[in-house]
Amino acid sequence: MAGGPVGAALRRARYLLEHTGRGLRGHRTVVGNAVRVTAASCAAFYLCRYGLDLTVMSVYATFTVVSLGVLARIPGSGRQRAATTLTAIPAGLALITLGTLLAVRTWAAVVGMLVIGFLVAYAGTTGPRIAGAAPGMQLLYILPCFPPYAPDTLGQRLSGFALGAVLLALAQRFLLPEPDTPPFRRLLADASDAAATLADHHGGAPPLQALDRAHTAADALRPSRVPPADMPASPTLAHKAMGHAAEAVRTLLSRLDALHTSAGPHTAYHPDTVVLLQGIAATARAASHALRQGRRLRPGEGPSAEPLQSELAPVRTHRAVTTLERLSTDDRLRYLRRRALVVQAADSAVVLVLATRLLFGDRSVHRDPAGHSFAYARARAPALWWRRLTTHFTPRSVIFQNACRFALGLATARAIAGVLDLQHGFWVLLATLTLTRTTSLETWSAVRQALIGTLIGAAVAGGLLALVDNRDTVYALVLPLVMLLAFIAGPLRGLAWAQGGFTLVVATLFAQVSPVTWQLAPVRLEDVLTGSLIGLACGLVAWPRGAGREVRRSMAALCSAIADAIGQTTARVVERTGSTDILAINRALVLAQECLAQYQSEPREETARQPDWPAVLGAGADARHGERLLPGRPGRITHQEVGAWLRRAAGNTAADYRALARHLRTDDAPPQERRPQPLDIRGLLAVAPPLARGSPDGDVHALSAALLIDSVIWLDALTADLTRIREEM
Repeated sequence: MAGGPVGAALRRARYLLEHTGRGLRGHRTVVGNAVRVTAASCAAFYLCRYGLDLTVMSVYATFTVVSLGVLARIPGSGRQRAATTLTAIPAGLALITLGTLLAVRTWAAVVGMLVIGFLVAYAGTTGPRIAGAAPGMQLLYILPCFPPYAPDTLGQRLSGFALGAVLLALAQRFLLPEPDTPPFRRLLADASDAAATLADHHGGAPPLQALDRAHTAADALRPSRVPPADMPASPTLAHKAMGHAAEAVRTLLSRLDALHTSAGPHTAYHPDTVVLLQGIAATARAASHALRQGRRLRPGEGPSAEPLQSELAPVRTHRAVTTLERLSTDDRLRYLRRRALVVQAADSAVVLVLATRLLFGDRSVHRDPAGHSFAYARARAPALWWRRLTTHFTPRSVIFQNACRFALGLATARAIAGVLDLQHGFWVLLATLTLTRTTSLETWSAVRQALIGTLIGAAVAGGLLALVDNRDTVYALVLPLVMLLAFIAGPLRGLAWAQGGFTLVVATLFAQVSPVTWQLAPVRLEDVLTGSLIGLACGLVAWPRGAGREVRRSMAALCSAIADAIGQTTARVVERTGSTDILAINRALVLAQECLAQYQSEPREETARQPDWPAVLGAGADARHGERLLPGRPGRITHQEVGAWLRRAAGNTAADYRALARHLRTDDAPPQERRPQPLDIRGLLAVAPPLARGSPDGDVHALSAALLIDSVIWLDALTADLTRIREEM
């Protein structure tokens, strides 16, 4: 018997169950979300429909769970997702109220859709949690903005929404919750500890174990590695301070890494270097301790940068004088670069401490001698939020473009559904919302898959409706299974499965709300087709290539901003006149980063080689670093010939970046063939006066030399960035 057909069937079934179970365990996130959404939506629907006999409330409760649990992509752990869902309740109540009131006329609903669709999509500029919730929040306005105009049901609608949101939050928190991830402060503390361990090494063979730990800690702080919900991406002061601290500690780790790996196995560090490394280690550990404690600082508490700053000032000037004396034999700046590493590491450690103090409430950091890069500490919360919102309010922002595309598509779909008086116009807008992509090519691919899936789902749904007829008990028993399978198959098997499964869910759900026939299935197919065509048309009209062209424009704008920053910073260093506009390069960097992120996420047919876009972003970060730090350095370059040399060198570098910007904008000719030349150190030697040791003005000249060397190192780094970019082109 065991070897017969029955035994073979049993073995086959056991094999399928084992492999299916193993596959589902490998997709824990998808399965867990499907279980949570199914449990919350079914509980909400059964309670309202069969317990309270409130049909409208049941529909809104169920669609709230589906919109915020499936259509939205709220990131984070179970605790973070639940907090985001609960935080969205006031906005959801407002959207449902507006949708209900504006449904009185088609033109009012269309205008509301245009404005609200744009605002909800554009709100994603303020952080990944809001961006993830935005698609689901769109649905909260779409659902009530269709006839019948029934303001008397507003109470049921709002109650259903609130119930669905609370049940979903409870499911996210307690039912197979997503595991907690290390908070960003802990990642900063780990990186600070790794830097301290690396700074404890004072010569000899490279500390391989400490270097590996430093690489791991720095990699954990990369934006691509940090979970979106933990990324300090909002415009709050705390998040800006954490981002500043992350930039500082990654720079610190990279400089210490370069210092140790560039030295020979038997190299003995200079006593000045050892002193600075000891100060860096102590400062990094103090910052790590404060980050792990995580409590607000009282006056006089917390890590202090003063000891390291007192050690850094004489070393900076002494090394500058020594370096200038050796420039005649160091025309390729090898000695200068190596000597600058530990000084730059100390600068980064000071910034790390100041950013940590700002994170825990010390707004006075901008008054520190090294605090000129913390001008935002004086700004109030409304100003920070307004600055973030206006940063992307330009047609050159991909976030602005996407918001316009979605708003145009939704408003068009609402107008067509109202004019044609479609039976289920809600599904038209839902199709437009879920199938519109950032490129017309991707939208067409999504439409093809969606129509295939909807056609199959409609056929199955039509058969189910015809077979079961109006027996609500059967639909009530089938609904959880249908939901669970649809919400698992969609993310795992693709858009066709998602649309087919959702068609079956809609049919099973609506069959319990009001009497329906098998004709509901072809209506669903017709509405999805209409919404798909609208989304495709809007994709062809509004920025059909997505970020394909915009990435070159944004990188060109960043190169122009780098050139401007070079000129403005050099003028401040040499003449102490004018001002630096740090917001300009910040804005250019943010726009370029967002554009590159979208560009890399879009499927493409062409395989043409692209410039090294991350290297352009790196050049922007280097330009911003100098723009933040150099104007606040003590000293002044008083020697006219030296100042003129520095202005010429900066002008040449800025001109190279402007030439690169022109090439990226027009793409009509290759950039100039010659590589960017190294800085004309011999020209500097010809005009730099000798520094007489022990002279009465020795301190003044030493400060001037330190400022000059810092500026040369900055320009040298920007030239090296430009060389790497050109090599890739």
